[in-house]
Amino acid sequence: MTSMRDRTYYRVNSRDPCHSKPDNGNILLMPTQQDAQSQAYADAATCGARVFLCHIYEQGRRNHLAFSLPFNLLLEMAKLQSADRKRHKSNADELINRPLIHQHVDEITKYLLETENYILPPFIFNASTPIKVFAFGAGVVKFGYAILPTNVELYVTDGQHRLKAIEKAIAQKSELQDDSVTVLVVQENDIDRIHQDFADCAKNKPIPPALLAAFDVSNLLSKLTRQISRDIVIFNGRIDKISKTLGKDPNYIFTMNQLRIGIAEFLFGSSRKQVIESRSNQQNGEEVILLEKAKLFYMEFAKINDAWKLLLQPASQTINLDLYSLRQQRINFNTVGLQIISRVGHPIFFGKDFSEAERNILIESLASLDYRRTAPLWQNSVVIDDGDGNKRIVAQIAAVDKACKIALGEVEEKTGIKLR
Repeated sequence: MTSMRDRTYYRVNSRDPCHSKPDNGNILLMPTQQDAQSQAYADAATCGARVFLCHIYEQGRRNHLAFSLPFNLLLEMAKLQSADRKRHKSNADELINRPLIHQHVDEITKYLLETENYILPPFIFNASTPIKVFAFGAGVVKFGYAILPTNVELYVTDGQHRLKAIEKAIAQKSELQDDSVTVLVVQENDIDRIHQDFADCAKNKPIPPALLAAFDVSNLLSKLTRQISRDIVIFNGRIDKISKTLGKDPNYIFTMNQLRIGIAEFLFGSSRKQVIESRSNQQNGEEVILLEKAKLFYMEFAKINDAWKLLLQPASQTINLDLYSLRQQRINFNTVGLQIISRVGHPIFFGKDFSEAERNILIESLASLDYRRTAPLWQNSVVIDDGDGNKRIVAQIAAVDKACKIALGEVEEKTGIKLR
């Protein structure tokens, strides 16, 4: 029988000198999985090291190691070297991590505690000393057994806030310690290259608000916004679910994020961030009721409002409807108008216990207001004269608050019904 010493193996990084690259670790390719496993455990036994399964692949002229680690091992092995905002102002570039943002840690902790089907992206660690790996396989992605000594230093390049959040969340929810996460280890000892790795990770573009509203169904407000955009004919096919702004596009009435702002006004009476955050997870059990109230409100408003009546036909049947022109003419085809309509709708459906007849009268009065951009009702609140005779829409919070009070007062005066 051939002994282990007689087995043939070679370094993955041994290449033609003309195509050489840095030696990124002691990665040894074995003939079979059994050879790799046996050699790894034999080596580890001599120094009290641990053996971890991993995948090895090449990216950017360096070999990377991908592990799956349970949270308890993650917390045990990961090391932070975070800059301090006060002590390291002049030498932050000598440390691996940016200053820790405690608010961000708290946000992730809250997410882990409140989200049953949470998901965390992979961590990126740096190992300044080579990690010996006994690998096998002929493909570009190989499988291997990595030997990690007890004193191995794995510094977090990307994921320090997630790491601290996991630590905090486990203290409050012990069952989380049975979960695991993917860890990518980059073997690098050049501090400038480590910093560049962090900067490169940060170049991923954040999810635009429109897409976040479209995809984030763990959040009640986003989930209801998505359902409303599909279920109500006036919005279905007329909500831009990708763009940040509509520009001159004639086919859409709002972006997904603009619709989300309007729905927040209707459900919570405000679209301020702190109100949304405090309220959007408090009513998960009432999702069906909230959805039905929103459908009823916007549909009844559209049946009465002269301009929104045009939206009662499916988008496929109104291909010649120029919504861009309507946005230039009317505030209720702009975000501020949707906010005004929706905020007044809030007390109609969530305030006093109105009868159906009273509610219908209130909606009719709200829908009958003059929403033309030139209407005196909105001047010097959400509409101002720019000095050249043009009526410009103002979207600042104070302006919207002022216009909402005006609309509320008009509805109360017309109906004789108090909403406040």
